Amino acid sequence: MNSSAPDIHDIHPPYLIPQDWRVLALIGSAVVLALLLAWFGWRWLRTRRPQLTLVQRTLLKLDATRPLMENGDARAFSVAVSDIVRGYVEERFDVHATQRTTPEFLRDCLAQVGSALQAHEQSLSEFLKFCDLAKFARWSLSGEEMRGQLASARNFVESTGSHVPLRQS
Repeated sequence: MNSSAPDIHDIHPPYLIPQDWRVLALIGSAVVLALLLAWFGWRWLRTRRPQLTLVQRTLLKLDATRPLMENGDARAFSVAVSDIVRGYVEERFDVHATQRTTPEFLRDCLAQVGSALQAHEQSLSEFLKFCDLAKFARWSLSGEEMRGQLASARNFVESTGSHVPLRQS
């Protein structure tokens, strides 16, 4: 160790922040302008992109369950397909479907006089009860049964998607 070198260094002088408020206002304005341009650009891009309809989104979600079907995971497949159909029913017909048991849903929602779902009550009831068997009773489904379940869900969505008026938002 060299004893002649000082081991204590003097502090640096303070950095002076400019006192002119116009510099800070200019920087703040530039940041706000950049954020506004980014927001308007995002909105412009979003409106130019074609929006999928509820039926198209639901059919894409149903198609996304095919890997579960191909893996032979009947319970996971049935849960996914049932949740997708219930979510579709909830959004399409403005009924509470996702947090109810199948009997509650069928009793309360389909029993309403004039319900648009009444025409599809039988097929929807069979579909949801079949899903419940796989979900809760642990029924093992063959690949053919799962394909039938998926076809039934697609058929329900396609048949209710074009003939029933959309709910008003």
